[in-house]
Amino acid sequence: MRRKRKLRAAIFGTGFVGRLHVEGVRRLGTVEVAAIAASGPAKARRFADEVGVNRSSGDYRELLSEPAIDAVHICTPNVLHFPMAKAAMEASKHVLCEKPLALTVA
Repeated sequence: MRRKRKLRAAIFGTGFVGRLHVEGVRRLGTVEVAAIAASGPAKARRFADEVGVNRSSGDYRELLSEPAIDAVHICTPNVLHFPMAKAAMEASKHVLCEKPLALTVA
């Protein structure tokens, strides 16, 4: 039997919800937390060190360009959900987005 590789996910956001997603992903056993993105490089690195993740970035777009990232969890303030989700889908990434997806229907 062929062993499937773990999906590699990036977590966007380092607040309470981001921390919950890191722990939730790890409990799955089939997904690896591969990277952390935050509003700045120092904030991303600090959180990544706390949760034991090697890769971090202060710019989520940098992570979207990495072929090794399969999916993203968007755990940022609501105003950032739509632009991040749109960019991730345009980069052919799977997206899990905290609600709401956008602030308006438009």
